[in-house]
Amino acid sequence: MEQLTYLVNWGKKKETAWSGTNYSLYKALTKYYDVHDINLKGNRWANAFLSKVLRIDDASIDYYRRHLLKKNLKDIKGNVFQFSEVLSDNDNRNTFMYVDNTVSYVNYLRTERPDIFEVSAFQNTNSKIFERRGKEQDEYIRTSSGLFTMGHWLREWLISRGFSANRIYAVGGGTNVDVKLIDPQPKTHNKILFVGKDFKRKGGYITYEAFKILRSKGVGVELFVIGPKKNPIQEPVDGYHFIGQIPFSEEATYYNMCDIFCMPSYFEAYGLVFVEALTFGLPCIGRNCYEMPYFIQDGSSREHRDDATGLLLNHDDPQELASLMLRLLSDDTFSRNVIARRQQYIKDYSWDTVAERIVHIIGQKK
Repeated sequence: MEQLTYLVNWGKKKETAWSGTNYSLYKALTKYYDVHDINLKGNRWANAFLSKVLRIDDASIDYYRRHLLKKNLKDIKGNVFQFSEVLSDNDNRNTFMYVDNTVSYVNYLRTERPDIFEVSAFQNTNSKIFERRGKEQDEYIRTSSGLFTMGHWLREWLISRGFSANRIYAVGGGTNVDVKLIDPQPKTHNKILFVGKDFKRKGGYITYEAFKILRSKGVGVELFVIGPKKNPIQEPVDGYHFIGQIPFSEEATYYNMCDIFCMPSYFEAYGLVFVEALTFGLPCIGRNCYEMPYFIQDGSSREHRDDATGLLLNHDDPQELASLMLRLLSDDTFSRNVIARRQQYIKDYSWDTVAERIVHIIGQKK
């Protein structure tokens, strides 16, 4: 079996690194390669000193650590799979990187879309280091064997910036949904589910405002919020339910119980939570940007109504969002379409399918 060197930061626990992405993809690739993983976690005490004493952000620490790692790993040969630009191609190896976002896009937000940047989770990063790293990463993308992106939107954005389409491949991401947990309950046509730790970035406040509008009009909707550690809403109106952080096995209860899923994120590098919701049979509302239009078949126009699986928000307007909520709750066509596609979601968004795409592309590069 051919060897694949897997460069990865396993973090504190291998199984939960990057929300399980690193380990799930690792396991899927072992079906095709003799995978040799190298942990790039770094020294815990050194990291703590840099972050707490010198107050250097995690992204900057990662930048300096990668420069040190390149010297120690320079003799690696064959196919290399990594999550950041540690190694580049040479005569003895082909290198591939898997990302949901790039540094150049963060830098673009910083200068061109400051409104989005301020809620992107990157607002506290060191701009000078990110500029340097952005140039290095861009050079890596231009010269490596291939860049695997989770989302189609990122591939298209990179191509629009002049990167070669022959080096960038949108391969998707896999969910960790246990299909045994799918157990739909009788629907009440009034329950809205929101799942997201970063309430502001994920569009939690506009979701709540839209929910309030419907309540003020006498519509007996209920909103269930999962994800944040603390309740972001003070003195909420009736019908609001704060659940907080719970294991996915418990989240499944709310996926089964609720009628629709709403998460109009301002910035979302990928968003597998949409696939999880769809797999459980919930029509979705997302924002008309990033990967959300690829997950959700928008039913805004009549010609797409027959296969629509949700609706897309085009403006930052609670009134518009309230209308979308009411439409999804009132029209069973959406839920029927979603349920009919369940097996497709399970297959297309599995780590085995993602690995198959990656293996096929690596094989073509020989």
